[in-house]
Amino acid sequence: MRSRLAGILLFTCLISPAFAADTPPSDASLHELMEVMHMHSTLDSTLKQVEGMMRSSVESGLAGKSLDDGQRKIVESGEVKMRDLIVSAMTWDKMEPMYLDIYRRSFSQKEIDDTLTFYKSPSGQAVVAKLPVVMQETMKSVQAEMNTLTPEIQRIARETTSELQAYDASKTKPASSP
Repeated sequence: MRSRLAGILLFTCLISPAFAADTPPSDASLHELMEVMHMHSTLDSTLKQVEGMMRSSVESGLAGKSLDDGQRKIVESGEVKMRDLIVSAMTWDKMEPMYLDIYRRSFSQKEIDDTLTFYKSPSGQAVVAKLPVVMQETMKSVQAEMNTLTPEIQRIARETTSELQAYDASKTKPASSP
């Protein structure tokens, strides 16, 4: 009886790490990870990048057209409204619960613990410090690539619109009789 109990206890101890790997992460560990990763300041940096991209998009949309003072005022007002909308929607207080939920569904406690170990290390902190710059440079490169594609995208959009109009027109024409 004792050997059977010892066997069950040993078996339970051996498989418990496997079950622990599947446990969802605690809120405390997720908050710690977000703090170590400086996610709040990363969100702020991302918002600044989005603001820059919006400004570039507006300028690109104007395609070098000169605006009078009234038009410039309207465009600037629109930019401010868009920026304010995005900034108010993407505050840390609003985004943190989303991050918590996504991380909770995506990672186990063990994975969060291992990630915390990495991000607390000097290499992990270097990644945290350098990642915003890497992302900013990536966004610049992607935006530059998209700018080179814009004329072709516009051409395809015009062709598609013409094809749709021709198709719709062909459906409304009466069929000719032989």
